Amino acid sequence: MIIAAVFAVIAIVLVIAFAAYSGRHEYTKRRIRTAFGPEYARVRAEQGGTRAADRELARRSQMHDRLPLEPISANDREFYATSWQHIRGGFLDDPGVAVTSAAQLLTRLLEARGYPVDDQGEQLALLSVQHGPALADYRQALWVSERLRTNPASMPTEAKREALMQYQTLFEDLLTEPGAAVSRRIKESEVTP
Repeated sequence: MIIAAVFAVIAIVLVIAFAAYSGRHEYTKRRIRTAFGPEYARVRAEQGGTRAADRELARRSQMHDRLPLEPISANDREFYATSWQHIRGGFLDDPGVAVTSAAQLLTRLLEARGYPVDDQGEQLALLSVQHGPALADYRQALWVSERLRTNPASMPTEAKREALMQYQTLFEDLLTEPGAAVSRRIKESEVTP
């Protein structure tokens, strides 16, 4: 009798431990999937499945945690905000130059924050950890910039305007520290150039 009771208690403890482990594991996966938002579906399609996507997102999170990310000082934030306003102001004169300048300023900001700038694929992967919602826009703006570089006449002004706004989405995200307000100069400007 006592042996049966001991086995029953051990079995119950094992079942509870397994359920707790499974629940925690499932919670962690759901939290990661939610944190990456639309990027999760993209990674799942690229990786060919849920398990591979979960591994890739976990890898990205670990790599992101190792980045020496730097906050932007108030003076630098003002510099970037002023530079952005000059770029936006030049859009009417030359939309292509404005988009190219926006891409260059954003690259400079990414580098200042501590993101890699020499490997665009890895840069996008690492950005997805904290800036997932802005990433789709950023990818589209990069595509427009590449088209402008190879064939400037192929892009209509509206596509250039959208690219500038898409760059602005990530720009504001990077420039703003968690919990801080977006620079007044950026926030108070019109949404369209």
